[in-house]
Amino acid sequence: MPQHCDEFRAELVALLPKLRAFARFLARDAVLADDLVQDTVLRALRSGRPDDLTTDLRLWTFAILRNRFRDQRRRAAVERVALERQMPTEQGRAGNQEASAALNDLDTALSRLPTVQREALTLVAALGFSVEEAASIAGVPAGTIKARISRARLRLAREPAAPAWQGK
Repeated sequence: MPQHCDEFRAELVALLPKLRAFARFLARDAVLADDLVQDTVLRALRSGRPDDLTTDLRLWTFAILRNRFRDQRRRAAVERVALERQMPTEQGRAGNQEASAALNDLDTALSRLPTVQREALTLVAALGFSVEEAASIAGVPAGTIKARISRARLRLAREPAAPAWQGK
């Protein structure tokens, strides 16, 4: 196997934790997120390294993941609605674990955001992509990403009983 193939695979492996984190924010389910990452990696491996050497592998794979998520979401809209109806909206909290409660509050608040806002906020705030990189992944102008992040932050700030995790 040529050395460039080994390097390509090693770069893909190094991206797995961040791809998985992004997939979990998008899919809101660990198993679906893992399937999404697996599908993304398989597609990347089948396609091989982009011929354009200026293409950032990170941005390329995140764009694949995002597009796969959107495709799956469109095809599974009816199933997703049925599953959401069956899932309890509020699970009982064990004891007085403030950290657990704060994480549950954050998860609930994030789940209420529109997908495009959650996606933009996750890419920039949680995964450390620049606004320009997030825009490249999402296939929209940088100003659109900035607007989505701003709207997401405003919406989170307006959540009832704003929890301590919001920051200042």
